[in-house]
Order: sequence, then C-alpha cells, then structure tokens
Amino acid sequence: MEKTYISRRQLFTLIYAYILSNELTRGIYLYHYRQSTWIPVLLAIPLSCFLFFVYSFIYKNTDYPDFKTAMERILGKFFSKILFFIYFFYFLLLFALKLRDLVELVSIYTMQHSPFWMLYAFYLLVAIYCAVKGIEVIARYSGLVFAITFFSFVLFFVLLAIVNEPEFQNLLPFMPHGFLEFVNPTLRMAYSVPLGELFPILVIFQYVRPEQKKQAFKTSYFGIAAIGVTLLIISIANIVYLEAEALILGYAPIVRLWRRIDIEDFIQRLDLVMVNILLLNVMVKSGVLFVAVKAMADGIKEIKKGQIIFYGLLSIGLMALLLFLARDYPKILNIRFRILIPYLISAFEVFIPILVVIISFFRKKQAAGAEKQVEYNI
Repeated sequence: MEKTYISRRQLFTLIYAYILSNELTRGIYLYHYRQSTWIPVLLAIPLSCFLFFVYSFIYKNTDYPDFKTAMERILGKFFSKILFFIYFFYFLLLFALKLRDLVELVSIYTMQHSPFWMLYAFYLLVAIYCAVKGIEVIARYSGLVFAITFFSFVLFFVLLAIVNEPEFQNLLPFMPHGFLEFVNPTLRMAYSVPLGELFPILVIFQYVRPEQKKQAFKTSYFGIAAIGVTLLIISIANIVYLEAEALILGYAPIVRLWRRIDIEDFIQRLDLVMVNILLLNVMVKSGVLFVAVKAMADGIKEIKKGQIIFYGLLSIGLMALLLFLARDYPKILNIRFRILIPYLISAFEVFIPILVVIISFFRKKQAAGAEKQVEYNI
C-alpha cells in the first residue's frame, strides 16, 4: 500500500496542535480545583510521556512499520480485527466529542444565531477534505498552525504582562487538602483531557519516514512535554491574572484569559482571535482522528476506492447523532467527565493498550526462543 510520509518536525506540530485542541474543555478542572489546577497539569506531563512510551512497544517489539501488521503480529488476524472494530467506534466517539466542543465554542463566541446543523456540516466538510488529502497535507497544515499559535502566544503573553499586574497570592493556599486529592485529576489529565487521548497518534506514527522512526519516538515525548508546559503556563496565568470567582467559569481557560488584554479603544477582544486559533488546532485533531478511523476500517477490510463516500456516510451518521443526542452541552460534559473519562476512555487509552503491549513481549520472547531453537538445530 502506497503511503505518504511525514517528517519528525511535522509529527511534533501534529502532536502540539492535537493536544492544544483539548483546551476547549479543560476549564472544568479549574472549576473543581481552582488555584491548585496547575499541580495535576505539572504531574500529568511525565505520566503522559510515559504512557506514549508504553504505546511505542507495539512497534518496537514487532519491528513492523505499519500499525495493522504490528497488531496482526501481536494478536493474530482474528483478534486484531476485533480490536480494529472497537477502536473504529472509539475514534469516532472522540471525533464526535471534539466536534461538539468546537460547535459550542463557535456558537458562544462568533456565530451565536447559526443553526447547529450548518456548523456541523461546515466543519465535517473541512475534516473530510483534510482526511481525503492525507496525513502529509494535514501535517503541513499543522506546521502553519503551530507557527501562528506560537507567535500569537508570545505576543499575547507579553501584552497580558504589560497591561495587568499578576497576583501571585492567588496561588495560595497550596494543596489545601493534601496531595491525595490530585492523584485522580493527574491520572485523568495524563490519559484523557488535556494531555491524553494519544492512541490515535500511535496509529498516525506509521506514516513517519522510516529512516526517522527511531528518533521520532523522542520527538513525540518532546512534543507532549512542550504542549504540557504551554498548558501549565496557561493554567498559572489564569490563576494569577484572574479573580478567584472567574475560575469557576468553565470552558476554554485561554479564551477567558485573553479578555484581560484591554487597552482603551486600541486593543480589545483578543479572545475572539484566540477562538479562531483554537479552531485551527481543532481541525488538526479532527483530521488526525478521521485518518485513524480510516486506518481502523482498513484493518477490518481495506477500502481502496470510494474514500469520499466512506467519509460522507460517516459524517451523515455523526451529524444525525449529534443533532438528536447532543443538544444539552452541560449534560454532555457531565457524562463525559463522570462516565466516559473514568470508565470508557481509560479502558481504550490505558488498559487495552497495556494488555496489547504485555502480549507483544510474550510474542517477542516466543519468537526469540523459536529463532534460537532453529539455530541450535542447524
């Protein structure tokens, strides 16, 4: 099967944009942990890197460059098809949740009176276009998005520091109820929002140039750490530049932060600029998830023709489900953080991958034993 490869740098920008898109729903942690929100973010960074390090053994223990062959090597063709089937729907779920987050952001800040079906249709068309063009096009787009995001962050943080005086006492009290209360949010942040949901990135990893694959694992860890530090800075800035009462207002923390940049009638409403930057990053994650969905479908039965029809039918089904089942956004957030993250997403991001990795070590040991036996017989 012909593939278009991406470079290590492009993988870095993909990971950065992919994780930054989770900023849309990260405000719920501020609601619960207020001035201590930065602590689980800091602790989640090495945990997220370690989790992706565990994922990497799916490739390392099989020496196969593509995800499908590696999984078939570990689980066999029958059980690998079952895994592809369940992850097909899991990746669709992640895509649907992200699309709902995006539409909520747009409806609140920029297009308040637009019907949801029109917003869903527009962003689904963009996601289909990205997925059909392939991962290399998405990666080139993510490079442009990274440049825009990085320079915007630098400029906005400078303006924020000039216009506002930080209140570092807002960081106190430090751990008012002890360390144990941060164990749960740290784990959730590492495998889900904001630094998790990285298993689709492992699927995309097969498109890294073969000669760069070994070093690309290090690039992945660096990408996770870089965006983790960015989210940590945003978290601390929210605390020191906003009043305590403002922290209970959920949703995207960085959007709320840029509203503090207000210079008379000269510079105002930079939060709307940040909304559009977040939308650019969300489209990267949407494209990655659609490509991962296609990879899972190919694992079951390869789709050689009719990609547009495949994505189109998926989009129609997703739009119908979102329009009928996801109208109440606060309820969706509640279900997501009380049920989906602790039970469903933890299974697909932690327990199943670790089980696959454990099996891969047994397979590798068996293969090494068989090879030694052959050498002995010779």
